[in-house]
Amino acid sequence: MRAEILAFGTELLMGETVDTNSAHIAASLPALGVDLHTVTIMGDEMADMVDMFRKCMTRSDVIICTGGLGPTKDDLTREAIAECFGETITLDPDLIAAMEQNFRNRGQEMPETNKKQAGVIPSVTVLPNPRGTAPGWWAEKDGVIIIAMPGVPGEMVLMWAQQAAPRLKERAQGTVIMSRTFKTIGLGEAAVGEYVSGLFGRENPYLGIYARQDGIHLRIITRAASQEEALDLIAPMEAEIRAALDSAIWGIDDETPEERVGALLTERGLTLAAMESCTGGLLASTVTDVPGASRYFRGSLVTYATEVKSIAGVAPALIEEHGVVSAEVACAMAEAVRDALEADVGIGITGVAGPGPQDGIPAGTVFAGVAMNGAVESTVMRFPPDRPLVKRRAVVMALLQVYRMLLESQQ
Repeated sequence: MRAEILAFGTELLMGETVDTNSAHIAASLPALGVDLHTVTIMGDEMADMVDMFRKCMTRSDVIICTGGLGPTKDDLTREAIAECFGETITLDPDLIAAMEQNFRNRGQEMPETNKKQAGVIPSVTVLPNPRGTAPGWWAEKDGVIIIAMPGVPGEMVLMWAQQAAPRLKERAQGTVIMSRTFKTIGLGEAAVGEYVSGLFGRENPYLGIYARQDGIHLRIITRAASQEEALDLIAPMEAEIRAALDSAIWGIDDETPEERVGALLTERGLTLAAMESCTGGLLASTVTDVPGASRYFRGSLVTYATEVKSIAGVAPALIEEHGVVSAEVACAMAEAVRDALEADVGIGITGVAGPGPQDGIPAGTVFAGVAMNGAVESTVMRFPPDRPLVKRRAVVMALLQVYRMLLESQQ
């Protein structure tokens, strides 16, 4: 079953909103046995939308679209589907009543304009929306399915999980597409590729290699008649990858550095503390996104100003000698916060987030220090001079540094 995704919204084209919906849907399609071949972002122009739907119906079995189901005049997804199908939209009184009750439950009166969200055509099955006012559409015509869902991610994700994906799984029989991703640390793309060079070039399973912010990823993709057969196809290649890369593999599939570090700390009964400068508390936020982090995370000191680092325990003479952005200061930060918060492992991060240089140090330069088991190590990272990117990647790499040292300490 071939599918494509249409993300409607002029705000997406203008960069005001990031299209996370398409990525979420795409990630779940292989397990449903659906082959995604195209993702398109479009503005809210009626003629363009109708033309695109017609083109899609000639090349895809399933068209999944998000956005354009709101109550305003520029929300035209329903109208475009109806035009493409040659059907007339009518208002469903039961839907209107349900929407009015939804507003009353929130202590509000439903505006008249919201009634357009109760529009349906004969070829549509309505998909309930428990989180919003816009019902979704499951429309079928000439053997093609169009699934229309709201653009608001919180509404779309729930509707997809509860309504659309289960229906689609029932239809997509006969083929299962499965994947497994191996995330590596400490090796470049060329080195990882050399270790597993004999596995490339196969069709089923297929092996791809990708550079990501948390290391080099290897992804196995396979097609089979059932999940059991797919797992059987993956298993031999997985065994070869594990044998070739061994401890360079830090995570599988959706695992994150903060989850893996948390799991190791919990397993060993250790605690973690951090002193952050250029990351501004992002490491603490990331670590505490993991449920149960209170078992091992002691806390973080955000010492953004240079003098605050000295207050937190970093020797002023060390800063004067090496500069605040240096390996020596990063290590001192790690040791100081480890001792101050009585943790087993300390992380220190100092750098230049950008956009300009600082004290002659280029933007994007970050030093991370990790103190544990009486040892302290530092690493230098150089990223493109984009503040949000520098902060995110610095956190990822610092956590992977902790992960590596924890593994090595066990050997």
